[in-house]
Amino acid sequence: MKGILTLSFMPCHRIRERSLVVRGKQFPVCFRCMGILMGILIGIPFVWLYFPLLSFVHLLYVGMLISPLLADGYTQKWKWRTSTNTLRLLTGFLCGIGLSISIILFSKMGVRTVMVLTGS
Repeated sequence: MKGILTLSFMPCHRIRERSLVVRGKQFPVCFRCMGILMGILIGIPFVWLYFPLLSFVHLLYVGMLISPLLADGYTQKWKWRTSTNTLRLLTGFLCGIGLSISIILFSKMGVRTVMVLTGS
């Protein structure tokens, strides 16, 4: 249970300057990872309820939603610019929504495949 509360399963650098700090206590993940988690938590139910039919066209949406995170992360890594915590949170959130679409799309495809293979 402690691993879930501390989010120790997340591969996050946990740099204090890039994490939310409230009353001297640091949130267990950085702003980018927090955005990804929020995007997934909000995105999966939203996508499941409002997009009953997903297709490979939606993979284009996934790419468009994940690209800002990649651009932000790599331009910062290559020292072309400095990112902000707000931008990290926003690009992480968009990436989480994109990951939600792919999770739902591939899980539905997997269920259909199993049903076809088993004759259900």
